[in-house]
Amino acid sequence: MNLLFIPSLLQGDMKSFLLKLSMVFLMWLIVFIASLVDLKTGIDGSKRLGSFKTTSRGLRQTIKKDLQYFMLLVVGLLFDFVLSYLTTLSDILPILGIFRIPIFSLLGVLVILIIEGISVKENLEKGKNKEIISPELITSALDIIGVLGDDKIKAIAELLKPKEEKK
Repeated sequence: MNLLFIPSLLQGDMKSFLLKLSMVFLMWLIVFIASLVDLKTGIDGSKRLGSFKTTSRGLRQTIKKDLQYFMLLVVGLLFDFVLSYLTTLSDILPILGIFRIPIFSLLGVLVILIIEGISVKENLEKGKNKEIISPELITSALDIIGVLGDDKIKAIAELLKPKEEKK
């Protein structure tokens, strides 16, 4: 089981081919799980900020992102398929033996996991050590301003200023 995709097929070793393909699909599953973790931490972060609102648009963006990730992974897998054929020439040029592993699939998964990891880290920091001003609070404040008028709001703001600032 030392050959990658195409040489395994050429030798008729379907067991080896399917095992290697299942390893790639396992990596893809890890990417999907990382995307779900990002979605969950993003929702939790927006709840901490007080701006959580589930919309189909937001969920579609996650699906769109996942589809883009999987398109990237499919292209990487296609490169791995083509380059795995070069391993048959590794007797002539030993460096070609590196293509026995799915380099582009691994690289794609690694890049995506780094991106998702950064996103999860940012989501975990959302709303921490910050005062939360909810959209409802802003709406209420604007309603009060509308009712009282600009001049009364300025008078109230002047009364609330510390004594040192009034002079």
